[in-house]
Amino acid sequence: MPVNSVKNRLLHIHYSHILSNKQLLEWLSLDPSLTSWEKSSSPFWPSALKLSSSQKIRLQDYHSSTCIACAINQLKQKQVSFITIFDNHYPPQLKEIYDPPAVIYTKGNVNHLNASYFLGIVGARKADRYTISSLQKIIPPLIDMNICIVSGMAQGADGAAHQLAMNGFTIGVLGAGFDYQYPSTHTKLYEQMIKSQLLISEYPPYLRPDKRFFPSRNRIIAGLSRGVLVTQAALRSGSMITVDRALEEGRDVFALPGPIDHELSQGTNHLIRQGAVLITCAQHIAEEWGIR
Repeated sequence: MPVNSVKNRLLHIHYSHILSNKQLLEWLSLDPSLTSWEKSSSPFWPSALKLSSSQKIRLQDYHSSTCIACAINQLKQKQVSFITIFDNHYPPQLKEIYDPPAVIYTKGNVNHLNASYFLGIVGARKADRYTISSLQKIIPPLIDMNICIVSGMAQGADGAAHQLAMNGFTIGVLGAGFDYQYPSTHTKLYEQMIKSQLLISEYPPYLRPDKRFFPSRNRIIAGLSRGVLVTQAALRSGSMITVDRALEEGRDVFALPGPIDHELSQGTNHLIRQGAVLITCAQHIAEEWGIR
């Protein structure tokens, strides 16, 4: 690929993390080849972007100090690959969402993105034995059906889902760059995922974890998946935000029923009342998706 290709120009701008994803997508809609970025030694951008003065100054400084090849070499040194929205192997279901990530950074086996079925699994970070035992029952048969498990690498339900899917296919979606293993208790899980599974992030490697990033991560979990399974969740939680994104994108929502007096069952029981599919075994998901 030529260094000055549109894919690399897109990476170059994205790597700066000066623009929001929505601003970058808007730039692409106004200038699909991004020639305005590399047309001269002093870049310009469509006036319709309405960038702040700070963004303009920072873009000018970044353009003069960091070349395209520099950004690419930094990724190579960190053993991080990238996929742009222009690439044929960019997940088609993710491209369909309202604000698809313009660039995805990856570590591990990108062939996982070619799976036929993706199931997002979300739940409480303080998941109890009920979540763990339920996933122990549900995930192995899903793996036998070649369903790829997508989750967020957080403590609790996420970590359990990834661990139980190690004999099959699982994708971890990060809320930070690859330089930071968050949470730190998942260092071994990170290593396992990179070795045999797949980790992805829409954030350049140098970006630290930030609570503002996690809702955006949740939209990718929902966007990649055909459906999302909620194990346990309070009524106000990140899992419920993921469900909102799944519903906005027309994805299926599945939920485990729980005790009526348990705080972490309030969210899932509410979802079931609102029409989510009640799940007690893997076969229920297979039936919904017509998998035999």
